[in-house]
Amino acid sequence: MSHEPTRRTVLTATVERRHEADALTARPGDAVLVHRGRARSLVMACPDGCGERLTVNLDPEAGSAWRAYQTPRGLTLYPSVWRESGCKSHFIVWHDQIIWCDRFEAGNREPEPQDPTLGTRIVAALGSEWTPYSQIAGAIEDIPWEVLRGCRTLTRRGQIEEGTGRHIGWFRRKP
Repeated sequence: MSHEPTRRTVLTATVERRHEADALTARPGDAVLVHRGRARSLVMACPDGCGERLTVNLDPEAGSAWRAYQTPRGLTLYPSVWRESGCKSHFIVWHDQIIWCDRFEAGNREPEPQDPTLGTRIVAALGSEWTPYSQIAGAIEDIPWEVLRGCRTLTRRGQIEEGTGRHIGWFRRKP
């Protein structure tokens, strides 16, 4: 692929039916929320520019589902989107930014941290047992990507520790 992928997603509309979304996702990264009573899915033009439309399930009653967070800073999806077919893109949507995994990484920029209370809230939620960052995020009602970055910052400062091996991404208070 010789072109540069998009680094942003744009939520262009909210519709009730999946088929209404295709015409509203013209450019790579364009996204449409399908909402009928609750968020059902997110339809997105693949941000790598391959031309395919991705349908990301947001409804846990319909099977494995991603979580969508809409804040004034933009749309975030958790976990990452990893296409197992087609272009095989793997990326994170975080505050409307596309963070590429495995390829196109050179231009990645994480959103700037903005919550000065995050570190304190993470430490308060941790005990002596290893806890995955996604569980910490649920306990403090925050976005998992923000919590992972916060945990790693606290680890670098020596305030908490991160596991190794199968416990990478798991954290605890220092003994």
